[in-house]
Amino acid sequence: MTADCLVTLDAGTGSGRCVAFDATGRVLASAQEPFHYEIFTDPRVPFLRGFDLDPAAFWATLGRCARAVVGRLPPGSRIIGVAATSQREACVFLDRAGEVVYAGPNLDARAAAEGMELQEKIPIGRLHAVTGHTPPYIFPVARYLWFRKNANGRQVETLLMLSDWITYLLSGERIAEHSNAGESMLYDVSRRDWSDEILDGLDIPRSILPPLREPGSRAGAVTARAAAATGIPEGTPVFVGGADTESALLGSGVYETDQAGAVLGTTTPVQVVTATPVIDPGGKLWTSCHVVPDRWVLESNAGDTGNAYRWLLELTFGSADATAYAAAEAAIAAAEVTERQIFCHLGPVIFSLGDMSPFKPAGMLFRFPLLHVDRPVRGDVLRAYLESITYAIRGNCEQIATANGRPIGALTVSGGMTQSAALIGLLTDTLGVPIDVAAVAESASLGCAILAAVGAGCHPTVADAVATMTSRRRIEPDPARTAQCDDRYRKWRSVYDMLQTWTL
Repeated sequence: MTADCLVTLDAGTGSGRCVAFDATGRVLASAQEPFHYEIFTDPRVPFLRGFDLDPAAFWATLGRCARAVVGRLPPGSRIIGVAATSQREACVFLDRAGEVVYAGPNLDARAAAEGMELQEKIPIGRLHAVTGHTPPYIFPVARYLWFRKNANGRQVETLLMLSDWITYLLSGERIAEHSNAGESMLYDVSRRDWSDEILDGLDIPRSILPPLREPGSRAGAVTARAAAATGIPEGTPVFVGGADTESALLGSGVYETDQAGAVLGTTTPVQVVTATPVIDPGGKLWTSCHVVPDRWVLESNAGDTGNAYRWLLELTFGSADATAYAAAEAAIAAAEVTERQIFCHLGPVIFSLGDMSPFKPAGMLFRFPLLHVDRPVRGDVLRAYLESITYAIRGNCEQIATANGRPIGALTVSGGMTQSAALIGLLTDTLGVPIDVAAVAESASLGCAILAAVGAGCHPTVADAVATMTSRRRIEPDPARTAQCDDRYRKWRSVYDMLQTWTL
């Protein structure tokens, strides 16, 4: 019997993956490989680094993942659609022939100087009001100015966000979609269109920006060249995908107004869905388009969470694989919860666009005299770190609630760190609201598949697709533990706020 399936390509910051789903949201096959970047420094800004993405190696990685998935599909499977999602802020410049003249991931900070210079032409407050984003240092708007200054700007025929470039590689079509277009800082988030004000103010030709299409609409079909690279049959419909964070929201069932979600991954973006664009008057938060039409998101971000936890696991267990995660969970469960607990300030942050600095201190606080009386074990340190993630998420939720004018009543979470039962339990009690844990951790891929499923006609609407393809389990907070967590959060927050006034 023929079974219809949907294939997604996901280019994250650390790795590329391909996942195939059936029309009920069940994972049929998946494959993943790490990405590798060339890293360099600029003597003008030695504390920031540039990252080059090798276009051929990047596409080869995704191609291998896709071929592996296609080879593992159940007999009789028919691919009825493919769509792509990717890390935000990453972009590619193409020449007229379609060759890459620049490609950089979201980590690429080579254009920090140009980002500072462009604020002399368009004040940062105005940039934020128009684009919903600041500061511009890692965004494509600054990288284009860097390229124009340091190379031949006339080479650039098209600027594509990374997910749009994957769509181009699959179909040969140069198009853009709204959720990732907003990450270029060349886009008016309220008007849902490219910003003539920014383009004219910086003398950037509108012709390099492709036409905008809604996520889930059909972009084209898999070309013969793409079929050879990926194993996906030539002629397979290619649908417009979206940015990974907003796709992850959709994949965890978060698309209705006032729903909130957090992706517990390398970083932890926290977003609430809004019916109209909400621009934070305090200038701390980001505003973006959702992958669902006529929906926006207001975003805060807990910063380096999963990435810092992997580093901590490598220090304590020598690796960050599944065995290390399991050992960490056991160590945390065995650690005694007492008043001697550690306070951790490593990695997680409360988002503040106007106060970003690489020179702020970090560390852990222990009771004195530490080694004479109290000697923390690994579980104490690991628990303190997980607590710091939950405290940062709470602080970010509070910022969103203030800017949006209404509290967050429940939070849906997805991403790799949802595998930690200790983290989910701490988060539930720290927030004091129900937590819904998405069944599929890789919700960005599932969100992309939902878009393709609607585009392919498997489901008539996004609401129908979400109802069929997603599921969550709810965890309720314990009032007694919530009171304890509240006291510790306030102590952690007082130290955190003090550390923000320090520089090294």
